[in-house]
Amino acid sequence: MRQYRPRFRKGKCRNITVAPRRSPLILRLPNPQPHFPSMRADLVDQAAQIIKDPPILINMVSKRVRQIALGRPVLVERRPGLREADLALLEIIQGKITIANIDNS
Repeated sequence: MRQYRPRFRKGKCRNITVAPRRSPLILRLPNPQPHFPSMRADLVDQAAQIIKDPPILINMVSKRVRQIALGRPVLVERRPGLREADLALLEIIQGKITIANIDNS
């Protein structure tokens, strides 16, 4: 038995006309910079000299940022213009927080 497959012409669907395609509207923000500024590069370089493994450094900073955002006290002096990530990096640089080595042996 043969199956019926409808055929359509471009721009028409049987007796209904289809509106022509328009290009999508692209909105551009006036400021191309990201909404959240990144961490200070000098602090990242200094902390990378103390914590040699980048994934561990990233995990330390992100966990400390979450703690600070939840209301834990900051262990270094707050200066204007420093965000939570910068404060976490300063704590690592000054030795206020370190890696806890847990051996499962």
